[in-house]
Amino acid sequence: RGGGLAAGGGGGGLVETPTALLTLHGGEAVEIQAAPAGTICAARGLKGVATGDTLLLRPKEGLGALRLPGVAVPPPVFFCAVEAEAASQQPALDAALAALRLEDPSVAVKNDASTGQLMVGGMGELHLEVLLQRLASEWQLRVHAGEMRVAYRESICSAVRRTSTHASQLKEGGEVRIEIEVRPLDLADGAGAAPQEGPQEAAAVQHAASEAVRSALTRRELGHLLDGMRGAAAYGDLLGFPLHAARAEVSSVTAPRGTSPEAIGGAAAEALSQAVAAASPVLLEPVMRVEVQTAEQHLGAVLSELTGARRGSVEKLLTPSDALRQTVLARAPLAAMVGYASALRSLTAGEASLSMEFSHYARVEPAVQQQLLLQMRGYV
Repeated sequence: RGGGLAAGGGGGGLVETPTALLTLHGGEAVEIQAAPAGTICAARGLKGVATGDTLLLRPKEGLGALRLPGVAVPPPVFFCAVEAEAASQQPALDAALAALRLEDPSVAVKNDASTGQLMVGGMGELHLEVLLQRLASEWQLRVHAGEMRVAYRESICSAVRRTSTHASQLKEGGEVRIEIEVRPLDLADGAGAAPQEGPQEAAAVQHAASEAVRSALTRRELGHLLDGMRGAAAYGDLLGFPLHAARAEVSSVTAPRGTSPEAIGGAAAEALSQAVAAASPVLLEPVMRVEVQTAEQHLGAVLSELTGARRGSVEKLLTPSDALRQTVLARAPLAAMVGYASALRSLTAGEASLSMEFSHYARVEPAVQQQLLLQMRGYV
């Protein structure tokens, strides 16, 4: 108490001073002057500290070596558009969502570039429903929520090397010429693992520039080049979902003298988008680990539902020594599992238990992808 706290992780080295330290006993909060080792306490007045940050009573120079791993946050698997009832409530909605993200890192907030809508992501339908209820009850905000959508990703099937030209944005004209190669990464080698939402989303796509490009460009130009590629990778060619499990490398950049770093970044973004469009883009869908515990008399119905309408694959069937309940371990696409909890209750007379967690991304079956494209583009 009384010293600055350096926050590592989401806080990024932010230094703040708490206004009070508190111990919590049920609903009672007692202020304390210090928190010795092993104490579980609350700190009041830390506006930029998020769940998972490491707090240190040290200068931030030593933060890197002492930072703890924090909380492993899986990616959001559902999104819905939210809109304040009145334009005057938009600042309050932005503040409320920022506060919820500090408390719950699994909440994702982004603006859809194609529609301009504010999108909120979460770990499931119930998670998003609770978030919307909290906006109403804790923040007194009336918001309109759109239909919940699965958080798909996009990838590519083939490697493509192409050279493209782009406007230099100079008064006297001229073009920026970029040679870029994109290739898919093997989902089976771990590239299908969960990416983080937001700035860490770039981890799902490898961006690179050749040694020749690094030598030819200034540090600022190179930074804009890579930033342009990251920005383009956030919106795929098919439906605008983030690119995933792919590598992009710029091997050559030629630009007229006086071309701004921003123009080089814009050209890199256009070059990557064009290369992805030519590399046979495909949709990826989140696949969930599913665990169902059920009585033996309902096992047949559970297996039939999972492997049929839910497009799942059973990996293991566990039978305990008393043989009263069976445990089914399976993987299934999230899109097919919407509403499964209610269906399972009906199948088992409410006797089964269900748990699901994100596993990986996998390619959508061609027939399913075609149906999704027609549906999301408004043709069906």
